Amino acid sequence: MVSRYTGVSWLKARRVWTSSININKKMIYLGSYSSEKGAAQAYDERAGPLGRGVNFPFEKGQKRTIKGGASKYEGVHWKVDEELWEAVGIKHSERVLLGCFESEEEAARAVDGHFVDLNLPRKHFPVEGDLRLASVERTSQFVGVNRMPKNGRWSAIIIIDGKLTTLGNVFDSEQEAARAYDERAAALGKAVNFPTEGQKQAVKKGSSKFRGVYKHGMKWKAAISIDGKVKGLGTFDSEEAAARKFDEAGAPLGRAVNFPLSVVL
Repeated sequence: MVSRYTGVSWLKARRVWTSSININKKMIYLGSYSSEKGAAQAYDERAGPLGRGVNFPFEKGQKRTIKGGASKYEGVHWKVDEELWEAVGIKHSERVLLGCFESEEEAARAVDGHFVDLNLPRKHFPVEGDLRLASVERTSQFVGVNRMPKNGRWSAIIIIDGKLTTLGNVFDSEQEAARAYDERAAALGKAVNFPTEGQKQAVKKGSSKFRGVYKHGMKWKAAISIDGKVKGLGTFDSEEAAARKFDEAGAPLGRAVNFPLSVVL
């Protein structure tokens, strides 16, 4: 955890905020505090008489100190030269500038918007019911297709002569990845996800397009992980019934659900 205030640090081992100041190239410890603000005020008491900037200016002529580069929000940085908060995201493994903002929170919300665009959950300000879709974490319903958890995109893979082969780079849609798999699979005489006349339908054994659901014989089972233990939720005739059972158990725990509009918390 990073403090927004100058001279303040979070001590994880003791779960307290500490305050310190550099005087004559020596770091002087100013104590530990239960609140981040209390630690910042302790810094100010020492920094003010030295003519330095403080976290909470109250006297005329006092300057506000800015902790260069630090933010409590992921993807947010203070730009000292421009005196603005910069929001940064990642797309296709490349750094993306999302804009500069007067407030730290505005920048953090811009990062959240970037995550939503990538079909990922918000990092800083989750909205009730927002992005509780199974697509955030679910596996693909297609054979040879996997979801990449870091960026939400899709990869296509196939086994040839006992070796796993990656097909292309990554794909924006699940269907694109599935068709890339089909192209190679068809040439090898294997079943495909989108069969044409004379081709066999590829079936992903034991899989489900819904979160918390898997196939068991001719039935569908629902299960959920709680405190590291898997809890069975029952066996159902239909895949959808199992998915809705998962939603009933998952929604109160704040988990992503398969049918967000039908769940009332």
